[in-house]
Amino acid sequence: MTKIYCTKRIEFDSGHRVPTHDGICRMLHGHRYSVEATFVAEKLNSMGMVIDFAIIKKKLKTWIDDNWDHNVIFDTSDQELGELITKSTGQRIFYLDAHPTAENLALYLFEEVCPKLFAGYKEIKCSKIRLYETPSSFAEVC
Repeated sequence: MTKIYCTKRIEFDSGHRVPTHDGICRMLHGHRYSVEATFVAEKLNSMGMVIDFAIIKKKLKTWIDDNWDHNVIFDTSDQELGELITKSTGQRIFYLDAHPTAENLALYLFEEVCPKLFAGYKEIKCSKIRLYETPSSFAEVC
């Protein structure tokens, strides 16, 4: 069976830390992340698309903007620090149930976010998330 793929890239800025890391990544720092979300279908829709790129942008970019962009992403084990930051700066914190590594962020988008955002599109599926933490380092979930 033929499969057709399309990919949308979305960029955002966010801070994080990996508190158990034995190097500098345990310190609070930020990245200019890039997400590539790939969708697959077995046939094109009536307009000749897997899914309109504008729909991906509207749904996924809106979720990222609302939750991760210009935000801090922490593991739930870092709630004490998160509360201090919020109290002193008003900064929002997004909590994951895992360390906010590129791998865990990609996995969260793939398993939690995309299935909910695109549940109404039965002919397509998010088949891959590639999340760049730096221009030369990425994690991928398929």
